[in-house]
Amino acid sequence: MGIPSIEVLNINDKPESSNVPQESVVPHEREVVMGVMAIWKADPETETLGISKLHALVKQNNPTWSLSEKRLKTVLKSFNLLTTSSQFSYANEITSKETPGLSLPSTVRLQFTKNRGKGLYAAKSFKAGDLIFEEESPLFFNPPLDHFTLMKNGMCCSYCGVTNLKDNVKRGLDCNVCSETWCSGKCKKMDKLHSSLKHNIFGDTKKKLMNSSKWFSYSQFCFDNKWMAAYAVALIHAQCIADKTGLLASQFDAFAQVSQRTRYKAIDSTGGAFDSINGGALFVKEQQEQLWEQGHRAFNEAFPGHEVSYEHYLVMLGTFNINNVDGSMFLVQSHLNHHCQPNVSVVFGDSKTDGIKVYAKRSIGAGEELLTSYVNPEHEQATRQRELRVNWGFVCSCSKCKSDIKALEKRRSDSVAHVKEEEDHRNALKALKDSAKEGEDEFDLPVPQSSSGTGERRKSVKFDEKVIAFKETA
Repeated sequence: MGIPSIEVLNINDKPESSNVPQESVVPHEREVVMGVMAIWKADPETETLGISKLHALVKQNNPTWSLSEKRLKTVLKSFNLLTTSSQFSYANEITSKETPGLSLPSTVRLQFTKNRGKGLYAAKSFKAGDLIFEEESPLFFNPPLDHFTLMKNGMCCSYCGVTNLKDNVKRGLDCNVCSETWCSGKCKKMDKLHSSLKHNIFGDTKKKLMNSSKWFSYSQFCFDNKWMAAYAVALIHAQCIADKTGLLASQFDAFAQVSQRTRYKAIDSTGGAFDSINGGALFVKEQQEQLWEQGHRAFNEAFPGHEVSYEHYLVMLGTFNINNVDGSMFLVQSHLNHHCQPNVSVVFGDSKTDGIKVYAKRSIGAGEELLTSYVNPEHEQATRQRELRVNWGFVCSCSKCKSDIKALEKRRSDSVAHVKEEEDHRNALKALKDSAKEGEDEFDLPVPQSSSGTGERRKSVKFDEKVIAFKETA
């Protein structure tokens, strides 16, 4: 028998890693932040990692970066992104008033509490699936901004934005002054602002409540910047101007209010990468302020004699952003508070102009608060928390969030145990290789502990993409 030799072979067609070192680069601070953002977005649970573990992930994703833990911590601190940093919330800066002319369904009652403000409560018991209340139409309806060009060219309904326009001209549903048209007699009747906003070009324009040419300029500005909130508040302002009773203006003023500048502080404190309404705003704070200022100037030009201050314009934007449901604002529905495990569901009709219906998701007792969800309840707890804090200003502490946090802590505990098991396994493999190289005939492997604690031996072993082959030489 010959003398055995040992050869290390690659498996899984994996080539040996190159020993040629890659040139290291020093990343810009913005690259560092975006690298961290990518990790957080891929796995929201990583947002709570300490700086050492986060640094390891960043280096793993960017092996050529020359980045120390100290610099990573400094960069994140400068952008208020450290997990130990207090994240900005603004719930205590939101104000609201009693709503004038509010007519509540007999099935609900309105109640004020110190911690939650206004809220709706069940006036009777409901079973799962019961209709609790409905609102036949929104107080303020806003057509989809992305259909602006289609509306202007008569290719969709000027009011609701529907593109299915069959024989609308023959049915007398087209405008006799401009190229715009409607999908139905209902929409034509409901579009009470059309003439005032879009072709009040005759007579003394100084006496008009609105300037049509400037309105088109403002609408185009909103369309170009994909700025739905700015478009919506201008339509709301136009409706309030046209309402001689003043009730609409008072009702809009009674919605929960906050300045868009205040909301932006929360966006900025998370790098702005997760704001679902504004699309994120990291590194563009000055540009954002310039956009607001441009919008404000164009807004006032469209409403001569009914101008608003810059600060009031920002409050209008913030008010719309925290109260709208898919672009529309409802007087009763807006009083529903949030829970990540809601007991009601809000359902739109076949058309957005049909209003909404609110159903019980489960059995609800008389006197119980009616709760909806402002975010997707299926999202991870960290994602829900971030969206609620940024878009609505509060840190959620509902029962679902608390139970999700406990479940997350358990998973992390199990993960630590798994990491320990994997480390023991790697040590065992190293002992195997070392023993083989030394030519030992016998050796023992420690039995790895499974996560269940049974101590059962693994059924298969992976040798880090390599196997050890024994050959005999003559």
